[in-house]
Parts: sequence; C-alpha cells; structure tokens
Amino acid sequence: MIALARRLTLGLIPALLLITLSLSVSASASTRVDVRISGVEGELLNNVKAYLQIANLDSNRDYVNYQIRYLHRQAAKEIKQALQPFGYYSVGVSSELQSIEAGAWRADYQITLNNPVRVTQNQWLIVGQGADNSALTQLIAKSPLQRGVRFVHSRYESLKSALLSQAIQLGYQDASFKHSTVTVDTETLEAEVDVRFDTGPRYYVGELTVTDSHLNADLLKRYARFKPGDPFLNSSLSRLQVDLSNSDYFSQVTVSGDWQQANDDQQVPVSVATEPNERTQYRFGVGYGTDTGARVTAGIERRWVNDYGHQFRSLVQLAQYESQATAVYQIPGLKPQSDYRQYRAEVSDRENDSLDSRLYKVAAVDVFSYDRWQREYRLSLLREDFTLGEQRTQSNFLVPALEWRYLQADDRINVNNGWRLALGLRGASESMLSETDVIQGYAELKSVWSLGSRWRLLNRIEIGASYTDTFELLPPTLRFFAGGDNSVRGYAYEQLGPKDETGAVIGGKYLAVASAELDYQFASNWRVAIFTDVGNTMIEPNKALKQSVGLGFRWISPVGAIRLDFAQAIDEPGNPWRIHFTLGPDL
Repeated sequence: MIALARRLTLGLIPALLLITLSLSVSASASTRVDVRISGVEGELLNNVKAYLQIANLDSNRDYVNYQIRYLHRQAAKEIKQALQPFGYYSVGVSSELQSIEAGAWRADYQITLNNPVRVTQNQWLIVGQGADNSALTQLIAKSPLQRGVRFVHSRYESLKSALLSQAIQLGYQDASFKHSTVTVDTETLEAEVDVRFDTGPRYYVGELTVTDSHLNADLLKRYARFKPGDPFLNSSLSRLQVDLSNSDYFSQVTVSGDWQQANDDQQVPVSVATEPNERTQYRFGVGYGTDTGARVTAGIERRWVNDYGHQFRSLVQLAQYESQATAVYQIPGLKPQSDYRQYRAEVSDRENDSLDSRLYKVAAVDVFSYDRWQREYRLSLLREDFTLGEQRTQSNFLVPALEWRYLQADDRINVNNGWRLALGLRGASESMLSETDVIQGYAELKSVWSLGSRWRLLNRIEIGASYTDTFELLPPTLRFFAGGDNSVRGYAYEQLGPKDETGAVIGGKYLAVASAELDYQFASNWRVAIFTDVGNTMIEPNKALKQSVGLGFRWISPVGAIRLDFAQAIDEPGNPWRIHFTLGPDL
C-alpha cells in the first residue's frame, strides 16, 4: 500500500505542476475592461467613475475572469452610493457585461436618476452672543441649501464649514455645533435638516504689547488697524503681521492672541514679537534704457535711523543721457504702512539733442492715504541751469504742488484688470522766490482690461496745461515734453514738440498723449503686442498730433514686464523706426 501511494503521489506531481503552470499563464494575461456609462454627466459622472471599482483597475495587476464578474455585480451598488451625495436615492441601473475576446471585456451601465430627494425642512438655529450677527445669518440666507431644492450633501457640509470658520474669524472662538442631523426618507424622497449652532461668547481685543523690539513700541502699535475693545478678528491680526513684515524693519514678525490670559470681559491680549532686519542695505546695479542709455547705479539704505523708525536712503545713477544723485529722509506718519513725510535733495544732469540741464532741488513731501486714494502735498525749491536750443539761462522757482493718485488692480505685477489715475496741480508766483507766475494742471489715466484668458487691452491718456504769460522763463522741469519709452514710441526721448529756429525742441505749454495696445499671451510669462501711440506738446492747443505704430514682446519677470518695442513714426518723412526697451509693472 505504501509503495502504491508513493507511485500515485509521484504520478500526481507533474499533473499538479502542469495545472499550476496553466493557471499562472491564464492569470498573467493582460486584462482590459471598456466601461461605458450613460444617463449622467458632469460632476455626477465624475463621482460615479471614482466609485466604480471596475472602472479603476490597477494597470499593474492581473485579474482573472471571476474577479471581473464580481466587480461587475458590485457596480450597481457602487453607482447608487456615488449618486446619493447629490440627492439621488432611487436610482435605477441597467448593466451588461460582455467578453469581447480573451482578456478583454466591455461593461455597459445605463443609469436612470428618477426623482431626487428634496429638502422639506431646513432649520438652522444660531444661539449664543452671535445669534443676531448679520454675517452669520446672511451665510444661511444666501446658501443654495434651501427648502424645496435637491438635497446635495456637499452643500450641507460646506455651509457648516463656512459657518464655523466665519464665527471664529469674527471672534467667537468657542463656537461649536450642538447638534447637526440630516434625516433622509427614501420612500417619500424627503430630507430634513436640523442644525443648532452655538457661537458662545464673543471675544474682544485686549492690550497690545510689543516684546523685544529694536523700535519704539508706539510706532509698532500705530500699524494696528484695531484698538482695544474692538471685536477680536483673526483677519485683523493677520493684516498687522503683513503690514509689519512689509515695513522692511524686520526679518520676522509674529502676531498672536494670548487666549490663556483672556479676562472675564472676554478681552484677549495681543502680543507682537519681532526680529530685526539688517540695518543697512547696499545696492549696486547696471542697466540700460533707451531713454537714459547705459547706466550704473549705487545706493545705500538705512532701514531705521533711530528707534522712531526714521529711514534714510540715497542713490547715485550715472547714465549716458540722464544722471542724478538723490538723498531722502523719511518719517513714518500716523498710519506708517501708508502715510509718511519726506525731505528730499536731488542733483541731476540731463542731456539730449536739444537740452543740456543741471537741476538742484530740495523738497518737503507729505503723503496721506485713504481707501485706494493717495494724496501728496509737495513744496519744492529748485534751481536749474540749462541750455535749451539758443536759450541759455538760470532759473529759480518755489513750487507748491498737490497730487491725487488712485490704483485698483487684481495683481500689482501681472495685471489682468485694473486702472490707475493721477491728478496734479502745481504753480509758482513771482512774488514768492520764482522767476514768473505759472499754474499747471495735469492728468494721467492708465487701464488694463482682460479680453478672455489670453488677450488684454491696455490704454493710456495724458493731458497737461500751463497758464503763464512768460513761457520763455519756465525751466525745462516746468515744461511739457513728449516722445520716448513711456510717451510716444517711435520718437526719441523728449524730442517731440515745438522747435526754435535752430531746430531744437523747446517743450510746450500743453501736452496730449494717448496710447492703445493689444497683447496676447502665447506662452507662459511671454506676450506679444501691437500698439499705436499719438501725441505732442504745443505752445497753442490746436497743433496736430503725431502718431506711431509698432510691435512688441514682453517677458513677465518677478519685478514687472520687460518690454522690447519696435515703433515706427508714421507721420515723419521716411517713416523712421526706433527700438524701445523698458522694465516695470503695467500700472
């Protein structure tokens, strides 16, 4: 018997090996399933595909026939589960699985949604100190989750999340849901929502303290846009941290509420901790602009002169056509992030085909911001020694000026939609340290409009007017000039306008410039543009304007667009063209 058993065993081994090998070969065959779904689309279809196991087979794994059939049997249940979050609880599914060839299948699923579950009761009760807070009640009122609509579970969860997040942002730090339930009746296709949300007490800003700062604590407190007793808003603390970080005084800033020290009046102390930046910064650079020519710059900045946050900076630029040296002393205002006073000193040399000028200027400037507007008062004392055509003279002027600026843009560097407005008024009087009486007004408007995902329209308008009986006594600084990179392209810098008997451009009493540009983004950070500019300066406001057309390329760098423009002056004999190279933001 033992010998017989041994012979039977030895005889079965090859057979078992053959069967195992056969199964292995069969299992290793490549499996493909073509899944077809009809009856739903959009987000419903995407969720069905995500739930269906048979539609998400592992491409690195082999499947045998019974596994495919099993996954097909599970498909109807998975489809129904995938559609329940969208309010469809009585879904019908017709399915068919066909073997096309060895290792290849086709699965068809026809979905009938039938009537959805609708909200018949939608009760959201807010209790606590924030029960009547309009920001919270408006969230509920404006939610798409309302009585009579299809119940979509994601809308319910989104409203809960938004309610809790908004409450915490508004200072209800202890807010919580006491209960939140959804009851779905699959027979009547009705959903009942019952939520009770307790805001708890509202917290308020307590004392603001500054720890270990190299600057005066009063200066840092002036950056805060809140005061003790105001509602505790996380957004206000974040705004303070951003403002302090942008001040250039600090390398690191931390603003936090000390919840452990909250008192019985729900006042939470706020602390500011900082680490100083490098006190002195040196700047060196080389560059080129078609208006200035090749240039070399060097500067020094003292980020804080004293613990009151005063700042000093100076810059020297040596260039082919326009060199200057400036020194600025700046004092923070009541709102240091936007308001300041400056005392400036400047020496500059300008030289072109018509002009040779040296300007000495000192100025006091006061800047105040409110909302998106910025107002600037400026008083300048200037002396200019210049040769302009045949005119050689020296002039002295005391010039008070007022300017308003407005900026609105969706992005400061790469603008898709936005506009900027500047309005200015300046003057001088012979009775107040000036050569003659003059009053000037000027305005500039720039806009950027998106025309789809890749196209933009950029427009620019500049106008200016001078009122004086002795224009010849005005220095170049108080005359209007046109032409150049940021004026009428196709013409040299400040070489468009009235001329004297020698052919030198002498500037004008009036200025009118306009530009229209259409650009297209053809690659990441790259744009191509076509444009036309018109403009001129005039002694009398009835002279013809000059026009140019051109083609340009833009690369969007981290500091603004680098522009290369080819412009042709179509109103000049021979239609000459010029290359213009500029750097900076669109607005």
